[in-house]
Amino acid sequence: MDRTVAIGEPLQHLLPPSELSWRALQYFALIRVLLAAALLSMALFGGTAALFGLPERGTASMLLAGNAVYLGLAVVLALAAFYVRQQILGQVAAQLAVDLVLITALVLGGGGLRGGVVALYLLPLAGASVMLPSSAAFFVCALIVLALLVDAVRQVLSTAGSDSLLFQTGLFGAALFGITALLRLLMARLAEQERLARLRGRDLENQLEINRLVIAQMEQGVLVVDAKTLVRASNLAGRVLLGLAPTMQLTGRRLSDFPSLAPLLDAFLKWRAAECSSGVWSNTVMQPKAPAAQDARHLGQLELRARFARPSSDSNDEFVIFLEDVRAVQERAQQLKLAAMGRLTASIAHEIRNPLAAISHAGQLLAEVNQEPLQKRLSGIVRENTQRLNRLVDDVLRVARREAPMGDSITPAIFVRQWLDEFVRDRSLVAGRIVLNAEPRLVVKFEPSHLRQVLFNLVDNALRYASPKAGAVEILVERAADDGGRIKLWVLDDGPGLTPEVLGALFEPFMTTHARGTGLGLFLAREFCLANRCDLSYATRRHLDGSAREGFVLTFARAAGSAVEDLGFLDTIPTQ
Repeated sequence: MDRTVAIGEPLQHLLPPSELSWRALQYFALIRVLLAAALLSMALFGGTAALFGLPERGTASMLLAGNAVYLGLAVVLALAAFYVRQQILGQVAAQLAVDLVLITALVLGGGGLRGGVVALYLLPLAGASVMLPSSAAFFVCALIVLALLVDAVRQVLSTAGSDSLLFQTGLFGAALFGITALLRLLMARLAEQERLARLRGRDLENQLEINRLVIAQMEQGVLVVDAKTLVRASNLAGRVLLGLAPTMQLTGRRLSDFPSLAPLLDAFLKWRAAECSSGVWSNTVMQPKAPAAQDARHLGQLELRARFARPSSDSNDEFVIFLEDVRAVQERAQQLKLAAMGRLTASIAHEIRNPLAAISHAGQLLAEVNQEPLQKRLSGIVRENTQRLNRLVDDVLRVARREAPMGDSITPAIFVRQWLDEFVRDRSLVAGRIVLNAEPRLVVKFEPSHLRQVLFNLVDNALRYASPKAGAVEILVERAADDGGRIKLWVLDDGPGLTPEVLGALFEPFMTTHARGTGLGLFLAREFCLANRCDLSYATRRHLDGSAREGFVLTFARAAGSAVEDLGFLDTIPTQ
């Protein structure tokens, strides 16, 4: 490959040197062809001699031949510049040599400095100033001045010119050097401006690439649309959140082309109509003005929040739509609540254990001093409940630390019966208010202390909203035939049920509808279930007689169910 480092010294920073040099060479080649064609046309009609002040006699044939040669060489050099991308230095030198030789021949044959043909020297001079470094450009200028001085000396010695001709030639040569210096200065400034423009363009391209990368990596969906809802740009998260294929090409398509995006399109059009009516475009992100839910729309399987914005520039007719998964926002809020719960648990655990230890010790002393049966029974209740509270603190700490539970094998029918007897005794409940219907011969995997706490929270919540009549609360243990045979534990009541607003935040910490509630019972119950790889939800249970009750259902892990004969438990469990 040819070297082009020395070509166009001030301009070589604008583009890659070869591309810039070839472009400049092609421009000057075209100018040379046009100039040669114009001179040849004038020579054919005899106007060249009058234009440049040449002698009428003996010049017509010379001008015609010279201009024809000049045009032919100019065409050949132009074709080489466009189609022969090699030896650029050689082509530049060839073009300048042709200009200097032919123009000098015209100058010498047309009376030297007195002929107007010397103006043609500006073409090679300008080409050298643009395409060659300073030293080479001034060298070309020196060759031109030297040719003019030689012709002037020849005319003075031949008595064809006066002594003032040398002075005029010297002034003309100085002017040519001045023109060369001015062209070099202008080209240097132009090169600097072009270099800065190229650097700014490169920085802009880098910034745009960074912006595209940031938008592509955002978890938040982004759509750029125009006033006609034509998509100009989109990112991967936006397509995924909208339920579209990740590789789908949205650019160039309208939102109305996708029926599933009708809620988003409706919200965007309403927002744009409201902004147009106000006459002022907000620079801040706004919520969609929708009649039912102002900032959320159900699209596919996701609940999305759409926000709209428009750049502040008046000439910009594009709009930006930000899409966000509401569930992800809720999960982040849930994580914050869990962190607060963990800090709260760690701070009060020690303070709870100290009074529990004192109560337990006092109960033991009381049992030793009093031998009456009633006192012993009350002391036993105190001891059992202090131990239960101590286990509860341990379980809460384990859940906060995300420790794996033991997962013992439990027969729900027997376990719930024993727990229910203790619960009714401690609460002094009316007999029959809580009924248990449990299928025998079922076994599940669950941490016993965790299951005790789950039952306590669920049954206590059911009693709070149930009626005082018998059978108001029902505990049901069954194997669900419609759920792959998974074992379920229901806690049902005859209360009014929950509203949709409460259902949306049912298991959130510190959320309660009771004046004296803490909002942690259902939250801890679900956390215990999740720790044991089980599900806890709120649903409706329909009985065979057609009646239905609402309540909580604990669905045990699928692999936990098994027969109970090998464990030696009873086949039938009495129910109350």
